[in-house]
Amino acid sequence: MKADLLIHSAAQLCVVPPQNGGPQRGHSLGDLGLIEDGAVACADGRIVAVGPTAEVRADWQAAVELDGSGKVVCPGFVDPHTHVVWVGDRTGEFEQRVRGATYMEIMAAGGGIMSTVRATRAASLDQLVAETRPRLNRMLAHGSTTVEVKSGYGLTTASELKMLDGIATLDSNHPITLVPTFLGAHAIPTEYSDDSDGYVDLVVEEMLPEVKAQSPKPGGQ
Repeated sequence: MKADLLIHSAAQLCVVPPQNGGPQRGHSLGDLGLIEDGAVACADGRIVAVGPTAEVRADWQAAVELDGSGKVVCPGFVDPHTHVVWVGDRTGEFEQRVRGATYMEIMAAGGGIMSTVRATRAASLDQLVAETRPRLNRMLAHGSTTVEVKSGYGLTTASELKMLDGIATLDSNHPITLVPTFLGAHAIPTEYSDDSDGYVDLVVEEMLPEVKAQSPKPGGQ
């Protein structure tokens, strides 16, 4: 049979077998389903065969073959919690932390999350996308193929929607699959420091309806 890609001779192939037809849980998480001298065949963007190299090669021929000798082949990592979309630089805060400053002290002085909020608000959508792409490239190089991504560095309706637009843009043109999470209540912005209830009202009454209106409908409708 014909495949598009065949990876063969892997020192270890991790198939991570399902548990009772679903995701692994509890003690089953230690079952990697290791196959030594393993192979995996892919066709039309799907895995069509896994097993020992001799068995897979007996049934499948591919236009592209990769030699996995001395390597581990495993499913891509799923990162379920990230804040990878943002603009700004807070490396200077590391020195403050080394000197003993607490996060709340740094935040009270205008640093911390509010520093990132100011930079992200000021950035264009194009800048947000451009500065995030290298981070995603590094994540992909380390094996992550699906990444949850939160907003929460805008804290205004327009800036939160801009972040979600950036996530959607990157999801459409980067190899990593991005799954967005709206996090408008990440923190109370400076302009609402004396009116936290007012900010909660903004999130509930304005942000959430706007996010819902712009979210893709089930089935692409």
